[in-house]
Amino acid sequence: MGRKRTRLDLSGAERAMLRRLLRTATDSRLRERAQWALWASTGEYTLEDLARRIGRARATIQNWLDKFSAAGVAGLLERHTPPGSSSPLAEPRLQDQIKAGLESRRWRTAQELADWLKSAHGIVRARKSLYYWLIKSGRRSRPSGLRRR
Repeated sequence: MGRKRTRLDLSGAERAMLRRLLRTATDSRLRERAQWALWASTGEYTLEDLARRIGRARATIQNWLDKFSAAGVAGLLERHTPPGSSSPLAEPRLQDQIKAGLESRRWRTAQELADWLKSAHGIVRARKSLYYWLIKSGRRSRPSGLRRR
């Protein structure tokens, strides 16, 4: 017995809108999701197949499917942060605090830095993304699981 195929039920208007978006959108994020929705609407592919075709993790494809199920095409294409917005970590004041903390060895691990960011500033970041600061400051070498490709 094979894996369950994913099939999105799209109206003719939704299908036309996604095709138009695929041709005209300048935002690669929107084009990628439009392509995924069109492929998923054929019913030919499993989540794993779709993930492989679009070049994303299966979990990401499941998230997109959940968004589509909850709010249709509009939910799939909705953006919670504006395109091109910068990270709160890019703020000069916060960068100075991070740099000072790293120089004084206030944090020796990415988890310690993550905990401080959450408690002091309400910023939640994965440890993996915080290794950048630790590596950049020379306080930590690249962990074995995060080798450059």
